[in-house]
Amino acid sequence: MYQLNFMTKLIIYSDLDGTLLDHYTYSFEAALPAIEMLENRSIPWILNTSKTFVELADLRRQLNHHHPFITENGAAVYIPKSIVRLNDPSLIDVGDYWCKAFGPERKMLISAANRFKEEFRFIGFNDLTVQDIVDLTGLHHDNAALAMAREYTEPLVWNGSDEELALFRNKLKPLGIQVQKGGRFAHLMGESCDKSTAMNWLTQAYQSIWNQPVVTVALGDGENDVDMLRMVDIPVIVRSPVHNPPIIPNRGDAHISKGYGPSGWSQEIERILNQEEL
Repeated sequence: MYQLNFMTKLIIYSDLDGTLLDHYTYSFEAALPAIEMLENRSIPWILNTSKTFVELADLRRQLNHHHPFITENGAAVYIPKSIVRLNDPSLIDVGDYWCKAFGPERKMLISAANRFKEEFRFIGFNDLTVQDIVDLTGLHHDNAALAMAREYTEPLVWNGSDEELALFRNKLKPLGIQVQKGGRFAHLMGESCDKSTAMNWLTQAYQSIWNQPVVTVALGDGENDVDMLRMVDIPVIVRSPVHNPPIIPNRGDAHISKGYGPSGWSQEIERILNQEEL
């Protein structure tokens, strides 16, 4: 049980699609009451998503989000310069942000995947048009174009079986590449990239600044959220309308929301802040 008090700092990590954003409409309206609660208490809520840096720019404006964020399934962390200056020589200066990158550039991933095009049934984002992305996701044309502007990952439309995906993973592993299955796509990324690695790095950065006990919360709905959920103090599975809740190994304390998507997200944030059944 975690007791939240004035000596404890809370950090929220959240997936977007199907979690903070509705799976069908991408709306976050149902989550606004809980977001307001977090802002009123100065609790950082970190977006930890498969989305790209440019894809998040407009969404973060809509959400009035001014906290750090993690892109492309943990491939990079972006920290607004207005928040803090970290003493880390590995940080990349990206305009208004400091960036911590965890994986190779996208062009290397595309080259590696192309070696196996004849053997496995998949289509990479690199081979799709903007209209293809619109048809696959329901995104607006402009948003679909932003989703294609990736830096450290390559999503795939996987048309094979789960067994074939496991074989594909084994082929790429010696090349230093991993494959994570998300809600709609399989994602290629560097072997050291995942939501939990980026999350843990950022948590340590906050701890070095605050020098106080930290309790971490994560909310997610899919397989690519499992490591993130497994590593936090308070894991929350947000119920999905399209698939069963993922299994979190060795975490019998993972809480499953009653509501779906942003509605469930908001309910769970309020439950945690009110210290109900922690």
